[in-house]
Amino acid sequence: MKPASRPGRKCHFALVLGGLFLVLLLPLASVADLPLDLGKEYQPAGDEFDVVGKAVVQLLQTKAAARFATNMSVSAEDWQSLVTPKLGMAEQERIQGFAKGAQYDRQRTETSAKALLARVESLHLDLSKAELPFHIATPRHFGKIFISGSPTDGGLTAPYLEKLEVLLNPAGQPNQGDFKLIVRGLEKFPGGWRISEGIQWTSFPTNLVDAKTMRELGVLEKIAAHKGLSGEDDPALLKLGEALVCFIQTGDTNRFEKEALVNADQIWAMFEKSGRKGPSRQEIDEEIAKQNREQVGTACKMIQLMATAGINLKSADTQIKQASLERCQAQGEPGTVDDLIGEQFKLVLSVKTEANAKNGVLLAGDYVLAAKTVMKLGDEWKVMNDVHWEKLPAGVVDAKTIADMEFENYVAQHGTLPPQSAAPEIEFTTLAGEKPMKLSDLRGKVVVLDFWATWCGPCQQPMAELQKLREVHTGWQDKVAIVPLSIDDTMDVLRKHVDKRGWTNTFNVWAGDGGWRSKAAKAFRVTGVPTTYLLDAQGKIVWAGHPSGMDFGTAVDALIKP
Repeated sequence: MKPASRPGRKCHFALVLGGLFLVLLLPLASVADLPLDLGKEYQPAGDEFDVVGKAVVQLLQTKAAARFATNMSVSAEDWQSLVTPKLGMAEQERIQGFAKGAQYDRQRTETSAKALLARVESLHLDLSKAELPFHIATPRHFGKIFISGSPTDGGLTAPYLEKLEVLLNPAGQPNQGDFKLIVRGLEKFPGGWRISEGIQWTSFPTNLVDAKTMRELGVLEKIAAHKGLSGEDDPALLKLGEALVCFIQTGDTNRFEKEALVNADQIWAMFEKSGRKGPSRQEIDEEIAKQNREQVGTACKMIQLMATAGINLKSADTQIKQASLERCQAQGEPGTVDDLIGEQFKLVLSVKTEANAKNGVLLAGDYVLAAKTVMKLGDEWKVMNDVHWEKLPAGVVDAKTIADMEFENYVAQHGTLPPQSAAPEIEFTTLAGEKPMKLSDLRGKVVVLDFWATWCGPCQQPMAELQKLREVHTGWQDKVAIVPLSIDDTMDVLRKHVDKRGWTNTFNVWAGDGGWRSKAAKAFRVTGVPTTYLLDAQGKIVWAGHPSGMDFGTAVDALIKP
């Protein structure tokens, strides 16, 4: 079953460095990004996946990666086969957009197949003439994805598998374990099952590989399963931890930027290695400089908190107990552990000292340092955004500081402001009439505030769904404001997009200059779109998150009920 973290994917600021690197760090939209239906599951035939196993065997025997990718990847023709006259214009455009990404799917699958073959070659194995009996571990549960429409209106669906495990036991090999690999992101089209996310090894017989290779395979398997990583899985996480420990002991921002943050050379090398069209070197230099200034500023707030509380760890015995990531995903070539994105980095520290805080409480104890997003470039993990203290020893700081930390921890974990907090005051420009307006001008109304962008693929379906709300809930009248807030670069881009689709049933507004860095987006801590806030008539946040996770009709009705 497709994991809960995947449906309704967002376009993330942390992953795209302010939107500039979207072309590289976020794959083109695919059917795997669409909402999952947990209703009646697909029931496969007993030998349904033999075609996949045979294709894998043929790949290993012929080494024809391009042929494997052509035969097994999602093609433009697969997408075209789903288009029917019954689909509306927006739905047809959506499918056409997926079709345009088919070439990327094919390239990604071919690259992963080449990595698979390269791993075999590195072990000095020749499987070209070997008998390769295979076994398919057929999953017990299947997902269902919506290609058009939504779970509530019976849209066009297709079966989906997050991964399919294939076991091989070549004849003549010592019986010290199977060769195991997984095919990732399988989607069933009328023409059969197709691969959208590549293929990779997960295990070899124990007599064939060294500890480093097994560790890399373990990391890849955890990434494919959307699991977290620890410093034991990848010692490079501990190296990042050491750089952060140095920073909290010395407060040296220059060293922090050099050792803990990404640099332009690393990002440029990533683009060159990818072979994909991207920004210029000057654009990269400028964006990284902005990014790093922001992150140094955030880190300085953490140091200021320490100074205010009298937390001086310069002479303390500070040991790393654990370094971990809650989630991790690959952004580079399939089958490699380069160019990884990690979320919710945690560094647990054991501090031994006789020193006290300003309030007299002993500073010794466990500390937890966190960063919302980190990135691995080559063999180094770097902080991407929001390094902060998650936990300090009891009594070291006052109640207000603890409350502020809890607030920031919530934002880092959820990517939104917490429920029951007051919505910040922001300004925007109305699309109709191009008039400046404040959010507080809507006070007295329940507000559905949706941050989105015209270039964001995952934003389009939620935006289309918002257009239908007033048609169904005719009693809302002037009690409710549905406000899509665009973070596009210009209002002209927004206007053309909205006019083309006839999205006029909402109160469309523009955040102004800055995109991700616009005042409105920063005030609401928006790091990914779509992100939607539901505000009550007093301007308090009732709910926030990805719009696919909320029944706005029911929620709004409850808020305006007498």
